[in-house]
Amino acid sequence: MREPSFARLNCSIARALARLGDSWSLLILRDALGGVRSFEGFMRSLGIARNTLTDRLRHLVEEDMLAQIDVGKRGTRFEYVPTQKAKDFQAPLMAIMQWGDRWVSGSGNEPVIAVDRESGAAIAPMMVQSTVGRAVSSEQLMYKPGRGATRTTRDYLLAKNKRRAEIS
Repeated sequence: MREPSFARLNCSIARALARLGDSWSLLILRDALGGVRSFEGFMRSLGIARNTLTDRLRHLVEEDMLAQIDVGKRGTRFEYVPTQKAKDFQAPLMAIMQWGDRWVSGSGNEPVIAVDRESGAAIAPMMVQSTVGRAVSSEQLMYKPGRGATRTTRDYLLAKNKRRAEIS
């Protein structure tokens, strides 16, 4: 897959999106985390073109999101198994799903309800929390430069936080 130009931005969101690929890759990860393992299983679930699926699976294997395992007894047949890196992406996928339930499908029209297999209880809404467990709204959120921040990012955040303080 061709790397989008925003992959060079000093931003973890931009870099993550560049690594993940596109919408098809997110849906493949959704299905893989839900138990789909075979090429044909992804084809049935997604209705995706073979060449597109081949490209996205190759990309997800290269990015260490899926492990390609040869399970063929006669000939080659692969299964695609989520790695820990993919399993760690479950929470962002859940957040996207919940956002879609609220703002696209509408409350009460959710196509799928995520539940805890053990208790059967619905998954709580994802939220941004401080390390002490307090919910943090968009208005309360502020960004500080991290160790990987470039000079440009530091200047941007300084100006952004100054504007925000002036508005408050």
